[in-house]
Amino acid sequence: MAENKQQIKDEAPSLADTLLEKQYLLFPISFFVLIAVWEGFIRFFEIDEFLLPAPSGIGMALLRGLFFVDAGNPVAEAADFMNLMQGSFYNHISHTMFEAVMGFFMGSFIGLGLGLLFMQSKWVEAIIMPYVVAFQTLPKLAIAPLFIIWFGYEVESKIFLAGLVAFFPLLVNTMVGLRSVNQDQLDLLRSLSASRWKTFWKLQFPSALTFIFAGFEIAAVFSLLGAILGEFVGAGQCMWGGRGQCGLGILLMQMSFSADTTGTFAILVILSMMGLGMHKTVRFIKLKVLFWAPENDKIESAQ
Repeated sequence: MAENKQQIKDEAPSLADTLLEKQYLLFPISFFVLIAVWEGFIRFFEIDEFLLPAPSGIGMALLRGLFFVDAGNPVAEAADFMNLMQGSFYNHISHTMFEAVMGFFMGSFIGLGLGLLFMQSKWVEAIIMPYVVAFQTLPKLAIAPLFIIWFGYEVESKIFLAGLVAFFPLLVNTMVGLRSVNQDQLDLLRSLSASRWKTFWKLQFPSALTFIFAGFEIAAVFSLLGAILGEFVGAGQCMWGGRGQCGLGILLMQMSFSADTTGTFAILVILSMMGLGMHKTVRFIKLKVLFWAPENDKIESAQ
């Protein structure tokens, strides 16, 4: 009887084993632990919110900006929906998200196209690639004012800047993926007199998809950084009928200039969630498209 109990105890999974099997639980658990430790640290040492705000204060700033919660009233009154939206973070979020998404698509198209072109022609790669690398070494903060001069203060300059930041990771990953094809499989197709196009479409491109999607994941985050950088240099007018300048970048600068540390942290939280959302969206698409990839089997089993 005692041996059976011991055997059952040994076979029962531990908490660590359960968390390893359900990896999606690790982030929320660690997040709540971090928030609790942060809040306790601020309250215990009585740190001024100007230096480091508590999570509770950041949460209230988010509520005021996202759900129009005022200190005296549960919900701030507004004449109509558009007036309500203009006084919130939503106009800034939608503005920056539009710039980042459009820049992501533009950068992905250019990076993927150049990667495919370079692999088809060594001459083109030898001529153009040094210019691409040299251009990428230039500080983006120094290039951003030029984009404002060339394309204006509106969304076009931020889209181009976001695309510039996003395209290089995809270019490199595309080239690495196309070069990582199995040589034995390539020799087999060549021995069967497969055309260059069929070899590319049946072997090289499918083999490179895992690398290409890894480039998409990086480009999704970088495009958001490029949009914010453009808004730092020169934000344009609101696209959705709002008044004044729009964008989380200009809002972040306004918070910093007014020494609103709590509001600054609130904007940083929003930016983090946006970047995480874009990254998770690409990961989800990758999971559906590359259902045959071995690493996707590990992700599905963890979930």
